[in-house]
Amino acid sequence: MPTLKQIAQAAGVSTTTVSNVINGNLRRVSGDTAERVRAIIRQTGYIRNEAARALAQRETRLVAVNLQTHGEDNALLNPYSAVFIGALTARLYHHGYHPLLRFSDDFQTVEEDIVGWNVAGAIFNGSFTRYLTQIRSLAAVPTVLTDCYYDLPGVNRVDVDDAGGGRVAGEYLSRMGHRRVAFVANSPDESAVEIHRLAGLRGVIDVPDRWVIPFADIAGGGRLDVLTSGSDRPTAFFCASDLIAIQLIRALDARGLRVPEDASVLGFDDLPMATVCTPQLTTVAQDIGMKAQLVVDMLVRHIRDKSLPPERATLGVRLVERDSVARIE
Repeated sequence: MPTLKQIAQAAGVSTTTVSNVINGNLRRVSGDTAERVRAIIRQTGYIRNEAARALAQRETRLVAVNLQTHGEDNALLNPYSAVFIGALTARLYHHGYHPLLRFSDDFQTVEEDIVGWNVAGAIFNGSFTRYLTQIRSLAAVPTVLTDCYYDLPGVNRVDVDDAGGGRVAGEYLSRMGHRRVAFVANSPDESAVEIHRLAGLRGVIDVPDRWVIPFADIAGGGRLDVLTSGSDRPTAFFCASDLIAIQLIRALDARGLRVPEDASVLGFDDLPMATVCTPQLTTVAQDIGMKAQLVVDMLVRHIRDKSLPPERATLGVRLVERDSVARIE
């Protein structure tokens, strides 16, 4: 493997110039010189030794990406998490950083990664509610939290307008003639994200407590049988995620109930799977790619300038109308 010095000699420039080209610092390097250096790098097959670079500069290009698992063995089986982490990883690569991915509900293991690997920054996807004080104690490590409804002084946040999403869902269902609407979520009494989505819905449509349903009760079957029997039953279901919505459609179909003819179903997220299910899912869309970009760009700004004040960004949402909601009189 050629050395930096050998590449500099072949290009007729200093090792500092070669280093600037490799690291993208081109303000003091002409275009012709930069291209000459790149050509020699390609010809020689030079690959930067990241371990040596990290040792010399006392920093890594690693970012700890912490995904709350809620007891799951593989958090990426959740399609939202898979899409978000994929977009996050691509954006980190764009900036020259590499994800150190951790699935955990235990802050101690997360802290071991952050300290032990001397990461440049950290991203927490999920509330990590029990560990907010400890996360705040990592003041030396630039950090961005997503989907967190707890104010932490000095911590950066990127959120989605969940209450606005619930309101958009309620307004659309109301326009379509629905007055009896149930809300289905994983943890409607505990998840701050789901609580805000329900609050937005309730700002438009009166949803009785008996129609706020944990998905586990739907998956078990009995609650859904009771819910869909009789004349005074919900005409529509607003689900806290597309995954829940699609699983609900399957459960309704297993009971001989057609969507949207017998019951309308509305999701949240606009995942790719929303267009390949039958019927295609009407949903409240959040821009997951943009969310990942905001998270990474915010983190990189704070890695490069640790004196910056904390930031907060909130993404808007929009309705995507497909085939799973019917108009009723």
